[in-house]
Amino acid sequence: MLQAEKEKFIDDIFSKKELFEKHILNIHGNDDRIEVMDILSKRIIRTQLREELNFLYMKNLDSFKFSLIVNILFREIANEWVTFAQERLAIEQEEALNIIQDKRRVVFMVSLVKEYFRHYKIYFVQEIADTFIELIETMPSPSFSNELIDTVLASDFIKQDKIAVIYNYGQLWSRVRHAHGFKNDKLTKLQIQISESHDTGELKKYEHREALLEEKPLAFFDEAILRLRNTMVQYMMHIDSFHK
Repeated sequence: MLQAEKEKFIDDIFSKKELFEKHILNIHGNDDRIEVMDILSKRIIRTQLREELNFLYMKNLDSFKFSLIVNILFREIANEWVTFAQERLAIEQEEALNIIQDKRRVVFMVSLVKEYFRHYKIYFVQEIADTFIELIETMPSPSFSNELIDTVLASDFIKQDKIAVIYNYGQLWSRVRHAHGFKNDKLTKLQIQISESHDTGELKKYEHREALLEEKPLAFFDEAILRLRNTMVQYMMHIDSFHK
């Protein structure tokens, strides 16, 4: 590609969303967009922002801000551009970084990231809500909680008009244990079917069902926990950060 063609191609990429998505993010439609956001939500909440937005690791709610996700999304997309520029356009890393420091291109990427978060925020907040349920699962007994759990149970995370969807920690702990056991029972039955299956097609079907079941959040195995999860999600969809 000639230098003039390369410069025009770069200008087009950073001015047309469909071109940027196609070449930089390998997105060709909304299904691809959803898949990318689902993958990113898990990576960002489970790893990159686990001390700020993952209940399994955070110490308190002081850093609970969704602007952190937007910042990480921008960085992720910027990294994808750098990789593309190096591998497909033979541009050195430093030059690729300089290209996206142009004000117009920064504005383009910020706008794209904010659009993604606005439309796909639910994937991130569902992941956060699931980590709270997983935190309860790690507790050894219905009489042992911690300060973070107590704060959440007393907050708008699980209350609507000051009415709690779960009345106390002991009730929640018991429901989570019940969900855990119910999920394990289903997995055990599937694993027995897998071990007894001698048909290749049937075996693949069972193994696929097993993989989906293992990934399914505990909330889907108990109605009370699902109501709590949905309440947390609804609350988080309408806030930018947590305020006591």
